[in-house]
Amino acid sequence: MVLMKKEVLTFTTFGTILFVVLVGYWYLHLLQNDQHTQLNVATTEQSSINGQSAFAFFDSMKKYCNIPTQNNFNGREGHFEEEYGLLGVITIFRHGDRGPLVTVNDKIGTNCSLYVTERYKQLENYVRTYKSDLVVKLLPKSDFCIPGLLSKQGASQLIELGNGFKESYAKYFDFSDSNAVKHVSATTTPYSRTIQSIYSFLFGLVGSKTFLNINLQKKSDVTFCFKNCRCEAANRFEKLHKLELKNFFENESSLQNFSSQVQKILKKSEKSKKSILPSTLKDMILHYACHDQIPDCSVEEPICLNSTNIIPLDYYLKREAEVSSSGLNLKKAGILRVYGLLNNIDQQILSWINMSKKRKSKTLLNLPYFHFFSGHDLTLMYILASLRIYDGYLPHFASRLTFEILQKRSQYYLRILWNGLDVTKKICPSSLTYCNARILVNFLHTEMKRHFQTEEFLEACEV
Repeated sequence: MVLMKKEVLTFTTFGTILFVVLVGYWYLHLLQNDQHTQLNVATTEQSSINGQSAFAFFDSMKKYCNIPTQNNFNGREGHFEEEYGLLGVITIFRHGDRGPLVTVNDKIGTNCSLYVTERYKQLENYVRTYKSDLVVKLLPKSDFCIPGLLSKQGASQLIELGNGFKESYAKYFDFSDSNAVKHVSATTTPYSRTIQSIYSFLFGLVGSKTFLNINLQKKSDVTFCFKNCRCEAANRFEKLHKLELKNFFENESSLQNFSSQVQKILKKSEKSKKSILPSTLKDMILHYACHDQIPDCSVEEPICLNSTNIIPLDYYLKREAEVSSSGLNLKKAGILRVYGLLNNIDQQILSWINMSKKRKSKTLLNLPYFHFFSGHDLTLMYILASLRIYDGYLPHFASRLTFEILQKRSQYYLRILWNGLDVTKKICPSSLTYCNARILVNFLHTEMKRHFQTEEFLEACEV
């Protein structure tokens, strides 16, 4: 009887072990086949991601990547009450995915074309029909990441964003019409990543026949400051904000080991810097996370990303966001940096309103106008901070801030959307519907008066 019990127990134990092994094998098989949602982890003696917390952190970082997908635009642009007409749209967006700004000592190379959509392939095929070198330069150079340059993944992001806008506003304007050249315009900074981003966006918006003919202006400043650029006070507040972050970062002792590891994967030209900036850390993490590459903890790899050093970094990034979102120095710098841009937008809105009134008197068809700014994370960070809607987190690739100018009978309104979500009430909470069309310049002057005791830009820059 005892022997029989032992046999049953042995059989049960063996069955349990076999069951666990089979379940484990099945789970690992699922992980290997889920290429688009799971990060590629090298099968070495020690995993890159050492613990569930570290994996969750890397997965959460992918929200900054904004992985491009075909026909998956879910923004609320163009979705407002039928009693309103659309007078115009102004959108400021960040360029698409790029290689890291620091020079990485990457022997193998990171593939930056894992997530390329069919529309990007159409753009690539179309551009190849041209013999002009100028047109060919509109495309990313390589499948691999090049420091500071737009990737094919980044171009795909903007093409899909442009197509999303085309579908969202199709009710109000036919972007395939010949009128698109007269009603669509754009401004970009001089960097190749923003120039390629705007052309990718326009390809998705107006199509191959028109995108090269859209009026495009280049501005040298990342904040599109126009006539209000030079400002010593803005420089000072920027430095104070960076100093706040630097001091906060250096006081986080648990990150020092991670910083030394990041140093190892930088080129010699970058190693001369005495300390690693927080922005460098984030840039490095995104370089790996956005392209499904996590260096393992083997001897050959110069950096090891595991729960020991990633969890403190996760904590730091959250705390940094809190510091940035509530930082007075960043807000002051933002107000001064975007003074020129917000005034330019206000003047653009005013001109559209005046044109609308003239057309109405002549009973002409009132088609909306569209203007797009291709900028950077700093462009959006400063304008969000100035409008008091910045959450402290880095605006992800292809992030967008949209201003819709609406008309209802003889009244004009402004609707504001951040990454497709309506944030109008955060700007003018007392309004029953949308903001007054001239709210931006009024809001700016109020903030100038509050923080600098003057509404004049030159006077504020001397504070």
